Amino acid sequence: MKKLILGAFLIFGVLGFSRYVEECEVTDVSYGYARCRSLETGKTFTFTSGYYDDLSEDSVYTVYFSGNGYNNLYLYDFEFLY
Repeated sequence: MKKLILGAFLIFGVLGFSRYVEECEVTDVSYGYARCRSLETGKTFTFTSGYYDDLSEDSVYTVYFSGNGYNNLYLYDFEFLY
């Protein structure tokens, strides 16, 4: 029973590190990084690993990522909005 509870905490803990921004306008895509600005808060996020090569500048996406702070984030999924 203890292992089941511990396993559930670990699974939910890993999912807790995932973050997303509903509307993020891509401002820069370059070799080694991509930047987007949240249309809701104005904060800028810098992705240095993950699937950022497929993003287009001046487009708006919902982005799903992990990491702490606003720099050196891992982008693991995105959805094109407009």
